[in-house]
Amino acid sequence: MGLKGAGGYYANWAGMRSGAQDVRERAEYVAAVRDELQALFAAEGNPLGGDQYGAELAKTFPAQKEAIFDLFRSHIDYLDGVRDGLVNGAKAYETAEGPEG
Repeated sequence: MGLKGAGGYYANWAGMRSGAQDVRERAEYVAAVRDELQALFAAEGNPLGGDQYGAELAKTFPAQKEAIFDLFRSHIDYLDGVRDGLVNGAKAYETAEGPEG
């Protein structure tokens, strides 16, 4: 992220901001996939069927489905944190390396 200058390393703020934009777009993509999957679950109703195997799977299906969406939430939160870190890091480096820094 940085280039070595006479005084050590300095951050590439534009690169950090560009990376933050890339991460934001990835989070939006993951959220869209999550929303599409939720819509598919809603449209399908009971995708397990009515036989004995479907009935047995139906006992654990709600918890499994919730676990899937918990993972989506966790991943999106992680991506949001990475994005925020890049944005805040770029601001901090820019302030420190700017004319008054």
